[in-house]
Amino acid sequence: MPSRRSSRRQRQYPLDRWAVLVMAALTLAISGLIFFGDHATARVRDFSWQHRQVGAEDKAFLLTFSRPMDPASVEDNLTIVPAIPGKVSWAGRRMAYTLEAPLPYGESFSVTLGQAKDRFSAEDDQPSQFEAFQGRFQTRKRAFLYIGSEQEEKDRLVLADLEAQERTILTPANLMVLDFEPYPLGDRVVFSASDINDSQGLLNQNIYTVTTGIVPAPPEDFTTGSAQPIWSWLLPQKQPETGEINLVLDHQNYQNLKFDLSPDGQTIVVQRVNQQNPADFGPWVVPQGKAPHPLETEPGGDFLIAPDSRSLVLLQGEGTAIIDLAERPSSGPRQPLDFLPNYGRVFDITDDGTAAAMVNFNQDDPEKRFTESLFLVTNRGQEEEVARVTGAVLDAQFDPTHRFLYILASELIMDGSIKGDTDGEPYLEQPLLMVFDRESQDLTKLLLLPQQQRIHMSLAPDGLSLLLDLDSNSLGTAELDPLQENTEQPMWLIPLFEDAQQRLTAMPQVLSTDPFPFRGIQATWLP
Repeated sequence: MPSRRSSRRQRQYPLDRWAVLVMAALTLAISGLIFFGDHATARVRDFSWQHRQVGAEDKAFLLTFSRPMDPASVEDNLTIVPAIPGKVSWAGRRMAYTLEAPLPYGESFSVTLGQAKDRFSAEDDQPSQFEAFQGRFQTRKRAFLYIGSEQEEKDRLVLADLEAQERTILTPANLMVLDFEPYPLGDRVVFSASDINDSQGLLNQNIYTVTTGIVPAPPEDFTTGSAQPIWSWLLPQKQPETGEINLVLDHQNYQNLKFDLSPDGQTIVVQRVNQQNPADFGPWVVPQGKAPHPLETEPGGDFLIAPDSRSLVLLQGEGTAIIDLAERPSSGPRQPLDFLPNYGRVFDITDDGTAAAMVNFNQDDPEKRFTESLFLVTNRGQEEEVARVTGAVLDAQFDPTHRFLYILASELIMDGSIKGDTDGEPYLEQPLLMVFDRESQDLTKLLLLPQQQRIHMSLAPDGLSLLLDLDSNSLGTAELDPLQENTEQPMWLIPLFEDAQQRLTAMPQVLSTDPFPFRGIQATWLP
């Protein structure tokens, strides 16, 4: 019997030994957490803009720490170069830095935190170990698109990169580009074009997309949590080719007219006319990756997709209707979500949807007839007349801070007041560029433009400059003093502020007028 007990103990001994070792290891681990856990090195675990390209729509970045931090020690030691005005807020271990204004494009930034204290060290007035952090990010390129008008660029879509001082033709020679609009990240462009080899010419225009060759690297949207999976970085990334054409909508059975791209880049709305039945016309919705379908609504005129990308602002009858874009079974014309009477055109809407620039043609007021008024209409129902002109309101665009509204308009003037004689027409339209300050309620004339029928304006996404393309070849100040000699160049870069800091404290002004050494029309900034 004793020998049996002894053999049983020998068989159990290895299990007992392993059990003792496991308990000892757990005891040491628990002791380490108790005695050393509070003094572990604090560090920045994640920077939401690290090695990313930031656009005007990006409002804030996040710093996520490994431990709860003392806010004052972080805010006092955080350095951003170049400096970015902003406000700090905290939520647990995350610090958000919200920008006061969009960042200037074409620049690189560094975010440095050399030292800081975690919350427990600050409370006990004890030294804290902190791993120094340095992050880097950059803003998108300063680049714009235009339709060429000379030599090999004629009627083709061209990308002009101001940083690299390069131009790239995006579309083939057989496609005559009529209109275009860039996607939100600048990696693609939707455009309408007709084949020059087609006998029908402009009547048979198709809708295409083309790649620009730009590789977007947007920051993670922490409000929605949209981000690429971690394993996606382990996969080989295919670089997009420049000039890859994709047909979106052909002209079979329907003629394609005006189109608009939604702010999120997921929907295109196209005005179409049945080639066999001209009475069958109206907007069609082309969702990303889905079949196009007509929008069940009463026919209308000019339109614009709202900033929410889910509704259409459409001119109908004697006003402007807001139409839901959501796809649903056909049940007859859908009723507008809202209707704004007396407004015949919408030029722009702030990206937060709080205000719109709309035109009233003043047909119902005898005292204002033969004039046009630009109104600022808010989502609270407020309607404010910003400008009234005797000619026409040609365009209006909000700056990214929503403070300034840039207005392109014309006034009727006597022919002799400019030419020095009374020959010809008694009145001419004098185009001018103005800006309305929503804070001071001041309307300021910035620039008088040559008398012509076509003028196109595009405000830079960072709000620091704008593009003008003209038929004529000279510009003048409000006093008609020439700023440039005749250069026969129709595209101009107009700086409005010296830097981003001045934009927060000063009114815009025409600092210079710089012509480009090439010709084109519809010059439009990339987002």
